[in-house]
Amino acid sequence: MDKDITIVSNNPRLADFYDNVLWVDGDYIDVLYKVRDMVHLGHTIINHPLGASIRMFYSPYRSIAIRKGDSDRSVNIIEDSVISYLTIMGEREPDYKNARDYEFMDMELLKEGLTQ
Repeated sequence: MDKDITIVSNNPRLADFYDNVLWVDGDYIDVLYKVRDMVHLGHTIINHPLGASIRMFYSPYRSIAIRKGDSDRSVNIIEDSVISYLTIMGEREPDYKNARDYEFMDMELLKEGLTQ
């Protein structure tokens, strides 16, 4: 993987596979907030911040790849993603009961995003 890429994640499974992980202690929304901060500091999003389906919004885990480089498009994507996540989740809580499955799915989505 490109050494200029940083993965912002709260998925503990990634530690065994990637060295360039910026760990976020929190849930999916906390990862979105961290990526939003990084984008406003001059990073570009590589894979989309939202999951592949509505069901993935319930995941407690999310991994988003970024790299240095300004992008107005990334600003719009991350801002819209935060709003969408908060709107869809409302008062719902992440699904910790199926956490191991979500770890796996998040990692597979990240791998696919990095191959694009």
